[in-house]
Amino acid sequence: MKFDLQHATADPAWTPGILAPSAVTRFARAAEDSGYCSIGFTDHPAPSAKWVHNGGEGSVDPFSALGFCAAVTSRIRLLTWVLVLPYRNPFLTAHQTASLDVLSAGRLIVGVGTGYLRGEFRALGVDFETRREKFDEAVEVLRAAWSGAEITHEGNGFHARATISQPSPHRRPGPPLWVHGNSRWGRLRAARDAEGWVAILATGQLARTMRTAPIDGLDELSRHIEELRTLTVEQGRAEDAVEVVVSGNWPMHDVRRGWDTARLQDDVAELAERGVGRVVLVVCGDDPGAAEDTVLKLGEDLGMGKDFG
Repeated sequence: MKFDLQHATADPAWTPGILAPSAVTRFARAAEDSGYCSIGFTDHPAPSAKWVHNGGEGSVDPFSALGFCAAVTSRIRLLTWVLVLPYRNPFLTAHQTASLDVLSAGRLIVGVGTGYLRGEFRALGVDFETRREKFDEAVEVLRAAWSGAEITHEGNGFHARATISQPSPHRRPGPPLWVHGNSRWGRLRAARDAEGWVAILATGQLARTMRTAPIDGLDELSRHIEELRTLTVEQGRAEDAVEVVVSGNWPMHDVRRGWDTARLQDDVAELAERGVGRVVLVVCGDDPGAAEDTVLKLGEDLGMGKDFG
């Protein structure tokens, strides 16, 4: 089992001090020294006030934040958690991701999604109803741009003729893609196009807010993982080609205010048994010192590198 860490701005109770350069440096280095596999930042450039004031997570530009973390660390991977592909022209996304991958010596993981905040789409001038089509187009353009080949593409609102994206990523065919999406649509995209499938354990209001299919418990998660494996084979790939990544509204994922170590280890073991390869965690963000201490203590209690399977 591998553990990934979303930066403490993901805590709705975050405070500006958590983004002080010294605080981000200590947080990123604590995560690296503790053995977390990656540190992630989300993508919310223009959320509504209603969403922010009703439990929405904080955010900072992921490319800026991950570039900063790349400069103050040397091993931990850098995760867009998750990048909303319809928000940007895909050539711009290809340029930003390849640049970050090169400057971090190949440490980037590109977690991607379609987005769900209708008001944010309006603020950015992007059509909410065509977000799935824009997502598919962006993945196609990303893969082509990362290859270094000349691209001619008649896109949704753009036209590229013999275009070359520079620089090329650190390694071909480019950084790994993780597709967020609880629905069969999301699993099919992961099976066809990606190296990871991101499952959010969410039900009720959280699932409705995120406009995603609910996953109510581990038995349902197991059924989805089985379907993912079948879809992956149908795409002509190895059954285990897509890593399963889990986060969400589940007791073990919310460690902002403490945890029971024995239960946490039991939960991790059960997830591993069901085929989950990675767990993404969120820690407290209301105080920089508490956030750093939580990262260190949680890493120790989880025994990074221990075989929970």
